[in-house]
Amino acid sequence: MKYLGLLLISLTLFCNCNSSNTATSKNNGTKNQVEPDSKYLVTSLYGKDVSEHKLTLEFDKANNKLSGFSGCNIYYCDYTVTDSSLSIGIPGASKRYCEKTAELEKEFFKGLSETIIQDRKNNLMIFKNKDQKETIVATKL
Repeated sequence: MKYLGLLLISLTLFCNCNSSNTATSKNNGTKNQVEPDSKYLVTSLYGKDVSEHKLTLEFDKANNKLSGFSGCNIYYCDYTVTDSSLSIGIPGASKRYCEKTAELEKEFFKGLSETIIQDRKNNLMIFKNKDQKETIVATKL
């Protein structure tokens, strides 16, 4: 009787462990499809070619941080991934002023803060706003 009780307890624990591992695997699989990673070169901002300015996006998945070069300054912000959406926090940046790229930086930060969706196609990451319009397009480095 003792052995039968131990066997039932063991089977119950074994089944519970397997079901939680399966759920974790499914959640991780879904999250990895949306979770941005790596470093990207911004090629387009609101449909305009900005590749000559070497704007970058560098995702730190472990800490949910985004940083990079914004045309004149180094920037940083948090990001959050939920289901199929991506929201980017308000960027902070170093304090240099570059007259030639001030407007570009302003547009870039606007594009980041409007982003709610990101889509990947091969080595491209496409950010879109709530109206499904492309704000930023970037190529994986």
